[in-house]
Amino acid sequence: MEKTVLTIAGSDPSGGAGVQADLQTFAHFGVDGLSAITAITAQNENEVLAIHPTPADILTQQLSTACKGKKLDAVKIGMVATEPNVKALVWFLNHTRAPHVVIDPVLHSSSGTPLLESKAYAIYRQQLLPLATVITPNLFEAGVLAGMQVSTLDTMKKACDAVYHDTNRFRAGMSSELAILIKGGHLEGDAVDVLFDGERYFSFPAKRIPGPSPRGTGCRFSSAIAACLALGDDLQTAIRKAKEYLADYISRINVK
Repeated sequence: MEKTVLTIAGSDPSGGAGVQADLQTFAHFGVDGLSAITAITAQNENEVLAIHPTPADILTQQLSTACKGKKLDAVKIGMVATEPNVKALVWFLNHTRAPHVVIDPVLHSSSGTPLLESKAYAIYRQQLLPLATVITPNLFEAGVLAGMQVSTLDTMKKACDAVYHDTNRFRAGMSSELAILIKGGHLEGDAVDVLFDGERYFSFPAKRIPGPSPRGTGCRFSSAIAACLALGDDLQTAIRKAKEYLADYISRINVK
């Protein structure tokens, strides 16, 4: 039976990131992709011109219609944008109980534009992130969540520990497991991702691919992990397959 994965994220008209990139990734892995859009943006690889958040009632209606009669095998969440949208997603996840929830904590665009309003941060951290089974921040996002600078493998491990224990404080009574995966794409040297499952650390190294890093790699990576988890892979296998997919994608983009 075909597996179903839902992406909840912003719309990118250039197709490089957001919902469009997520759906392309789902198609690559052969899973049925559903989507709900949290914000309409005007952006491309060079700039973000405008962001128009989706009203929470419209987001809720998207979710209810997209998922009606469907069994969700995984959910991927990217840009959320507003406090009402965070509350809508907390309600949705508590009612759907999808087995895998991958949250890519999109706080800023690659050009530095804020993508989550500041007043939403507390409820995002205390109510939405605890519903994740995997959280996938980059170095900057990990630094914000952990309250420290993250720029080395050692600080990545410390940030993993800090984010894990901070998030776990708000998971009372939850039976699902939690893992933190900090992406090392912005490290000096090789791109090494660090995973912490509450007990052990795991490293996932990859040689850096020559050329510029295209937009949307974080979106595609978290979506690939969600797709692989939906297909039945364990988390470490899902991460390895997602890294292989991303390396192939970056290589193809840089050839153009």
